[in-house]
Amino acid sequence: MLYNLETKEYYVVRAKAVVITTGGFGRLHIQGFPTTNHYGATADGVVMAYRAGVGLQDLDSTQYHPTGAIYPEQNVGLLITEKVRGLGAQLLNTEGEQFCFPLEPRDVESACVIRECMETGKGILTPTGRHGVWLDSPMIDMLHGEGTVRKELPAKYIQFKRYDIDISKVPMLIYPTLHYQNGGIRINEWAETTVKGLYSAGEVAGGVHGRNRLMGNSLLDVLVFGRRAGLRAAEYMKSVKTPAKLTLGHVDKFNKEIEKAGIDNGIETPLLLPNYAPDHVRARQIS
Repeated sequence: MLYNLETKEYYVVRAKAVVITTGGFGRLHIQGFPTTNHYGATADGVVMAYRAGVGLQDLDSTQYHPTGAIYPEQNVGLLITEKVRGLGAQLLNTEGEQFCFPLEPRDVESACVIRECMETGKGILTPTGRHGVWLDSPMIDMLHGEGTVRKELPAKYIQFKRYDIDISKVPMLIYPTLHYQNGGIRINEWAETTVKGLYSAGEVAGGVHGRNRLMGNSLLDVLVFGRRAGLRAAEYMKSVKTPAKLTLGHVDKFNKEIEKAGIDNGIETPLLLPNYAPDHVRARQIS
């Protein structure tokens, strides 16, 4: 089923097999954290699979990347690669102290940053009321020679230089950012769900990484399970026949359930680029 933006009507596509690859749920901003995820990462695939009767797993397991940009406001949530710490940059609190080993696992590193900001009170407060600590990127040039930051981290350099911040001269402000949905749609080793003809791959699927993903292993979702899902979907399409008549009865049924439940969110879909700003930022915008 697809939605036509111009006519505002749904229409049916004759599909024998479906592969769900909608990504994670970062834009739900779990626990109010910023996120590295794209605007479409709103758990739609998980919801669709659940409504189709597919089991889910480990949805309570969410990975927060320890170094997400927290200033300037335009960069909030932007992923600051672990390569920065690998090159020698240290995490520092407002007193210039190194409060944790910079190469701890992601969950340990994130916990250290949160504790430093929220419990010990040694974080830095941004003009919009966010908390963060310093990521001492200038240390990289001091250790490896002038120009290393621009050479090894060109994308990050440009992203901050847009706002007149030279990360080879001044440190970055960072705070953990919601990064990865560890759980998701339950699949087997061939990306198959319990519903015939329905497959899933990528971040929307659960179980591939257990309850905590290692850096770089998301490529496993894309390359291995994406290929497996495609192969099995192609095989399945050859083995079944499309019903002669397709209807939108399931859409009517869904709408009746929503009406019966008394749900009215006042929003007409599709909603493009919704306002994901946290409450304290919205309050400043209104004032």
